[in-house]
Amino acid sequence: MIHQFNILVHVVAGTLALIVGTVVLISPKGGLTHVRWGRYFLYLLSMVIATGFLGWLFFRSDPFLFLLTLLAGYNGYSGWRAVRLKRSWSTTADLWVATSVLSLGIVFLAFLHLENATWNPTLVYSTLGALGLVTIYDISKHLWLHSYLEGGWVYEHIYKIISAFSALLSAFAGNVLPAYQPLSQILPNIFCLLLIFTMIWRQALKRNERKIMSKA
Repeated sequence: MIHQFNILVHVVAGTLALIVGTVVLISPKGGLTHVRWGRYFLYLLSMVIATGFLGWLFFRSDPFLFLLTLLAGYNGYSGWRAVRLKRSWSTTADLWVATSVLSLGIVFLAFLHLENATWNPTLVYSTLGALGLVTIYDISKHLWLHSYLEGGWVYEHIYKIISAFSALLSAFAGNVLPAYQPLSQILPNIFCLLLIFTMIWRQALKRNERKIMSKA
């Protein structure tokens, strides 16, 4: 019964997170709705991560569930921190979190080779690569590249939050449409990548327009 209750909370929180996340994506950026519903999305994402981790730890031995939990959880955390910090230097605690998550991803890779895994390699390694990309970026920014990358905090926020949303959408589609795996999990990731590129491009255009207007 505990396992069933954990699954119920996980599914309900994940479904609500997708609905709330959609509201966040379509609402005016920086507005009250975006900020308020973005906070709700992070609360729901935290519930999904917590129940997913408990499910992996106590009820299921699927390491890929652990990898999805790491990716969605870290992207949500780091995307939230990007807004909180803006141009400020990340803290030692942020560095510790990024290093820990990267280390767990490396452990997962070693464990993957020890197991007789049955997952699609494209899905597994693309997810692992995304985890490595975002954690190495944050570590490098903290240690060496802050002065070069501090102005891109908005782009970081876009990438990381939509990536967290993508992980939820991929897991949802994979569970609802298991007969169509791995496409049912890969296609949502492709859609969200296109969304990331589109939103970053629009944000870059707005930034350039503001620069032109300030010089006029």
